[in-house]
Amino acid sequence: MRTSPIVAVALLTFSLAPLAACTSQPDPVQARITNPARGTSVNAQVGDIRLLATRIDAPEERKLLGGSNTGLFTTLANDGDAADRLVAVSTVYARQVVMRQGTDGAEGPVRIDVPGAGVVSLQYPGGLHLEMVDLKVDVRAGRLLPVACRFEKAGTVTVNVF
Repeated sequence: MRTSPIVAVALLTFSLAPLAACTSQPDPVQARITNPARGTSVNAQVGDIRLLATRIDAPEERKLLGGSNTGLFTTLANDGDAADRLVAVSTVYARQVVMRQGTDGAEGPVRIDVPGAGVVSLQYPGGLHLEMVDLKVDVRAGRLLPVACRFEKAGTVTVNVF
């Protein structure tokens, strides 16, 4: 017995329709991680130093209020042979930017060594990262904040973070 092409198409259409209804909404955390604007992007470069995937911790569903603190996350990649050091980070939108180890670690001045031909990740709140202290404005996700990073050898670069 031979099935007509119209019947075959109809059966296929009706059998796939329930699968389309089962698609789930994308995970907002995963969408943020895989967003090409922040995932592997070079946000700024000065000399041999590249700042990659630079962002602040401002989830889209909430607003950070002035006077609060927020994480500032980036990856530093040194394309040169000579080591360099991140010696200062500042923004007009926070009283200061400090280095922090973990969520409960003490604040300290920014001094981060970047080995020649090496990479330093400052991407996770539970590890070494930067923190903007005493925000001067309310911040929502998507707002661009200029942040200046000064390196001992490479110099200073300003990157807009969101």
